[in-house]
Parts: sequence; C-alpha cells; structure tokens
Amino acid sequence: MDVERSVTEGYKIWLAGGGALLALAWAWVPARARVLALSALTLVAGLNYARWGPSTLLERVDTYDFIHYYLNAKYFDELGYYDLYPACIVADLDAYGPYFKSADKYLAQDETGHHMMPLAHGVQRGTWVRENQFTPERWEAFSADFLYLQRTVRGLNETLWREMIQDHGFNGTAVWTMIARPFTLVPVTSVKLLGFLDLVLLAGGVAGIAWAYGRTVALWTSFWLLVTYSARWPTITWAFLRYDYLTALMLGMAFLRKGKPFWAGLMTGWAAALRMFPVTWLFGPGAKGLWTLLRERRVLRPMVMLLAGFVVSVGVLQAGATAQFGTEAVTRHFENMEDHQQAENLSSRRIGLALALPFEWELGDKYLSKATKREIEAQKPLRYGIAAGVLLLLGFALRKSDDDEVYAWGFVPFFLITTASYYYYVVRITLAVLHASRLPKPRHAVGLAWLLGLEVFANWAETAHSGYRVFLIGGLAWGILGYILVQAVWLVWESYRPPESLGSLPNGSGTSSAPDGATASAGAAVASIP
Repeated sequence: MDVERSVTEGYKIWLAGGGALLALAWAWVPARARVLALSALTLVAGLNYARWGPSTLLERVDTYDFIHYYLNAKYFDELGYYDLYPACIVADLDAYGPYFKSADKYLAQDETGHHMMPLAHGVQRGTWVRENQFTPERWEAFSADFLYLQRTVRGLNETLWREMIQDHGFNGTAVWTMIARPFTLVPVTSVKLLGFLDLVLLAGGVAGIAWAYGRTVALWTSFWLLVTYSARWPTITWAFLRYDYLTALMLGMAFLRKGKPFWAGLMTGWAAALRMFPVTWLFGPGAKGLWTLLRERRVLRPMVMLLAGFVVSVGVLQAGATAQFGTEAVTRHFENMEDHQQAENLSSRRIGLALALPFEWELGDKYLSKATKREIEAQKPLRYGIAAGVLLLLGFALRKSDDDEVYAWGFVPFFLITTASYYYYVVRITLAVLHASRLPKPRHAVGLAWLLGLEVFANWAETAHSGYRVFLIGGLAWGILGYILVQAVWLVWESYRPPESLGSLPNGSGTSSAPDGATASAGAAVASIP
C-alpha cells in the first residue's frame, strides 16, 4: 500500500511492454478477449499509478508546484514573473528562518534573463519587493500562505528547497494566470481540492475520445496516460491546472473526428493560449490545406474553420489577459520563454532533437555538462536543417490523410524545434489516440507499439540508471526521432497506394478498433470553397 514511485516505474516496464505486445497482436486476438485484456491492463495500470494505496491520489500534493503556480497566480500583481523566489526567501527569514539550509546562490530573474546570484541579493530584492510591491495586509497573507506550504504541507525538504530557489520560476502564461487566479480563492489549507481539477479535466478529455472514437480507443488513451513516463510528474491530483492544455488537445482531436473543425480550433487556441507550444498542432492541417490549395486550387473548408476557431479562441483569451494584466506581462512571459530555449539554460529534464544529436549512448554525466550545452548551441544549423527536412517530408506525407490524423502529428514540430521539459511530452497522447483508432492497420499497430516501447525504455532507464537523466532523455529523443522517420516514410508510401490496398490485418475493421460502432473519420468528407 502506498509504495514509492520507483517501485511503480518498475511495474510500468512490464505494463507498457504488455500493451505493446497487445497492440501488435490486436488483429489476431478475438474481439472480446482483446478488450478484456486491455481493460485488465488499464485497471492494473491505474492501481499502479495510484501507488497501490489511497494516499497518493487522495491526500498528497506537490508543494514545490503549488508554491510556483498557486502562490504566483494568487499574488501575480505583486510578484509578476521575477519576484517569487526573493519574496519566498524573505518570508522564510522573517519567520525565524531559514527553515531549510539554503544554498549560497539562487536563480534571479530580470529583463535580461536568468542569473545565478548570491543569496544576499535575493534577500535584498525580496525586502524591496515586500516594502514596495505589497501592502502590509497582502504581505501578511502571502507570508502565511507560503509558510503553510513550506512548513506544514508534506513535500518540501532541504534538497528540494535548494533546488526550487535555483529553478526558473513561475512560467504560466498571462492567459493561464487569468484563468487560474479565481481558483486561488480556495484557502491554502484546502489546496488539495484544486488538485482534483486536473483529474476532472482529464476524465473529460477521455470522455471526449470515447464520444468520438469509441470506448476501446478511450481505454487505450487511459492506459497510455497511466504508463507514460511523462505523467510521473506532476502526479495527477498533486498539482494545480497542469494538464488543462492536454485535455484541450484531446478534445481538439475528438471534434475533428466528429466533423466539427471550428470547435477543434477553439480547443487548440485554448491550449496554445495556456502553454504556447500547442500552436504546432496546426502544422498538419496547414500542410494539408496548403498542398490542396497549390495542387488542386481548392480551399479546404474544414481547415479554414479550424484556423478560424483558433484565431477566435486565442484572440478572446489574449485580449482578456492583456486587459487584466497589461501588455508588459505578456511581453515578459514571451521573453522568459525565449530565454528558456537558450542552450545555457537547458537541463537534463528537457527533451527534443537538440538533446538527441550530441547523445552518444552512454551513461556519461548525470546532468548536462557545459561542453554538451556548447555542442548543442554549435549544432543549431544542423538541427534546424534536419527539422526542416523532416517537416517537409511529413507535410508531403500528410497531404491525403484524414483531418484528425494530420492534427495528431502536431507533436513532430514540437519535438524538432523546441526543448521542452519531459512532462510536456505527455502530448504524445494525440498520437496514441490516432494509432489506437486505426489499430488493425499495420502502420498504426507498429506506431502504437513503438510509442509504448518508448515508455518501456524510459521507465527502465529511470529504474536501472536512476539519476542519469541525460541517458534517459537522449535515448528517448533518438527513439522518438526513429518513430517519426519510420512513420513519415510509411505515410509517403501509403499516399501512393490505392486505399483498398491498405486494408487491415486479419480480423480488423480498417477504421476503428472500437467495438461499439464508433463513427469513421469525418475528415474524409472534405468540403471545398470555389
């Protein structure tokens, strides 16, 4: 009961491996037996994710995350994007601190970026913030909230405290802050209630997949979410609105499947306004629309409606956030994200093509060395050249694909161009949905098995070589690149074959693995504007 996370990650190796084998064998297993097997795997994966006891999901919270996202959203007017750590340092000292032995330095932020500075600098800055940006009443409230999270709630220790004040601070967009701030009216003593928001949202996303694709695809979606390494942190129900964008992308796929592109655009815009990077999920629809326009002189109405929904959603949300916080907050967040992408600010928690190219398949360092960061910076021309080539290949390959399929591949530019933290790689769920919904076809059986195989590797690497994250993220990045290239070439080959020649493996329906008659993709019915 309530085992450690390391134990569950060992079990995930076998669960993900079993799922990969089931995906490959799906067409040969009787329909009832394969659904029962998937149901059993999902049930066990759920118990394993909950760490075989009630306290993980029902009691615990991630104090580290709540300090960033609850506190900074609640006191954004005073803290902005730069002053969370200085304020925390001073509030800690004011209450007979330091409560934990502090590091000698902390990561300071200002208009020029992130800088490691002496702790005394943080004290000086925090004192200025207390005296000039807070009223006495607001400071008293902030200090009480912070001290409760630091000293009363289970979670922080000396190691995590030192790590926290050397982290990159609060990174929520202005739109996310606008949406989240009303929820911070919940008192700090009841923050666990806020953790259940993500559980409700994800359940809604899975329900959307069931509505559009059928119950079996929803089961695959749940199973993948429960075994992926990318969902190990933040643990669902431990954090505050950290999976909102994921639900929006899942619903975007569902709406496209049901032939409602404007609603899909609204969801995609919501995700992009919350986290910025989901804008890349417009890549596939854009490539398909551009190809049709250039080659056939037709404008694809679904793609136009998708874009229209996106523009409306982003426009309304961004206008609201700008009206509430001003243009300066929006600009500062954008600059902050630009600074995050600089090679010197990369960490061993990031994934992307940038982390694959210098990796040499050895344990090596536990953390990214300065030499590796210099190599990543020097490889920019090569990396962007490879990215451009792969995107051209994939864009060409998707020209005849269904609308929900071209949408799902938005993960590829995200992987090729950015260097995001590993937990954002949970967005591969759109690809898991894609493959599961067309599972009898060989490419999709291999694709889903490959995705689950990557989870076998990631959980094995974490279990067998704990702490050597460079090995984990480097190997995972190469595995993702291989998956993309194989699928892209396979897609190109399929695009030259007549549809009837691409049938399914034995016992497959050819459209969906759902036993309850999920509708076929609405993307095939494409309207055009003269």
